[in-house]
Amino acid sequence: MKLKSLALLAAVAVLTLSIAPHAATAQAKKRIGVSFYSQTIPLYVEMRAGMEAEAAKRGVELDFQYSGPDALQQSNQIANFVTTKVDLILCSPFNKDALLNAYKAARAAGVPVISVANQLASTADEDAYVGADWSKFGVAEMTAVAKAIGSGPIGLIEGPPPISFVYGWDQGVQSVLAKNPNITVAAKINGPLTIEAGLTAATNILTAHPDVKALVAVSDELAEGAAQALKSQGVAPGKVFVAGWDGYPQVVDMIKNNAGIDYTIANRGYSWGALAVDTAVDYLAGKKPKTHTIENKTLEVTHQNVGKLTAADLK
Repeated sequence: MKLKSLALLAAVAVLTLSIAPHAATAQAKKRIGVSFYSQTIPLYVEMRAGMEAEAAKRGVELDFQYSGPDALQQSNQIANFVTTKVDLILCSPFNKDALLNAYKAARAAGVPVISVANQLASTADEDAYVGADWSKFGVAEMTAVAKAIGSGPIGLIEGPPPISFVYGWDQGVQSVLAKNPNITVAAKINGPLTIEAGLTAATNILTAHPDVKALVAVSDELAEGAAQALKSQGVAPGKVFVAGWDGYPQVVDMIKNNAGIDYTIANRGYSWGALAVDTAVDYLAGKKPKTHTIENKTLEVTHQNVGKLTAADLK
């Protein structure tokens, strides 16, 4: 009996050893490559935090790469992700046209590519888009401006044109302006998405057009710079309507405290990042989204509702 028992135990041990490597392989975590063009823009900082939290819940690994405003470097990062055999790529393209070939090569190699926040000019060449129709942001922001000022000259402060959301936002703004001929664009300035750029642009606009009734920015950083410009010129809060979007905590506080900004749209970057990872994991599991665009819920922040909003609402 002892010999039979020992033989049985030995057989079980051999079987266990032979199965173990295969079980480990079967349970290997999926790897997702993430290519962003900025690690300092607050939206991407918040988005990464949401991605990492959701990745931990869903049992996947993330590999973050940052290209800066360099489409060639971002293309190389996508190619490297393919070489290192990630299972899927999440990419926020800096240039909506320049990454087309990189996307095509990745997908031809069997690696799905889902765009996040920005998308390709050719949506047929991306597997999905976790983001927004940016023209809706332009419509919402400009509608709020039109309601606040009624008529008069305004200044537009935009970001660098290669970023796809700048195009979409401007289209939305222009569609509202077309319906409000009493509102005129006194100046339109493009620049980096920084507070310093907003300060410079707003100062130039105010110097050339001191009668502007609103400064309308494509980001909260630029709106913060505009508020600083108004303060430095002794313009009281509320005299010139200042609008941006992103919903950063400091800007929400400025709206709450009547400190120079009147309106923003909360992107809710943390939730957005979590949604991107959820979409990617489901895609890898064979659950492809029903629509090409998967939108994250956003929230307008105004003097009227800011006191009721919680940190959780804006996350």
